[in-house]
Amino acid sequence: MATLQYTGIFTLLMAEIFIFVLLILPMPQRWKRAMITWSSRSPVAQRALYFVRIAFGFILLLFADSVMRLYKVQKDKSSARLVDEHAICQLKLQQFYAQRNTYLTGITMFLGLILISTHSLVGQLVEGDTGASPRLVTSGPGSAKAQVEKLKAELAEARKEIEELNKKDRDMATLKKQADSSHKEYMRLADEYEKLQKQLDSSKEAKKDA
Repeated sequence: MATLQYTGIFTLLMAEIFIFVLLILPMPQRWKRAMITWSSRSPVAQRALYFVRIAFGFILLLFADSVMRLYKVQKDKSSARLVDEHAICQLKLQQFYAQRNTYLTGITMFLGLILISTHSLVGQLVEGDTGASPRLVTSGPGSAKAQVEKLKAELAEARKEIEELNKKDRDMATLKKQADSSHKEYMRLADEYEKLQKQLDSSKEAKKDA
């Protein structure tokens, strides 16, 4: 019975190794996404995962039993003084079986935890790559057409704003030219006024001298 139990644990360990290799094996993203989606949503996979969790409970009990047996064999070996070769072989055989069962159950539980974590991590990465893909690719034709129309409207609005800014720039340039011409005209008039003032002053002085 014990041999049948540990044979089943060994079979589960081989299945875990196979699934772990599938998860880390380089393959097309589409295949990996389909595999992750199937393992996350398939009723068969969920039922298998349920039975695996129950099996982990039994494996934990067998692991504890193997550790206790190994401790007991080590204690008997250190305390007993055996002379008979047959008794010594029996004790060593019990120690070998206890060590084998401890390693087998421990590695199976440890690899099972790593497998669950790796499955979750790969699923998150695949979902992240899917979410980061362009919306026009993942959406339907109607949604793609709506996106195109929205982009056209945004481009037209941006073009209109650019034309308004260019118009404002042209108006500012025109105002600047008008201001420059007004300033020049003001300076010309100021010079003429100064000349006329000088002529008027000189004519007044000439009349006083006369």
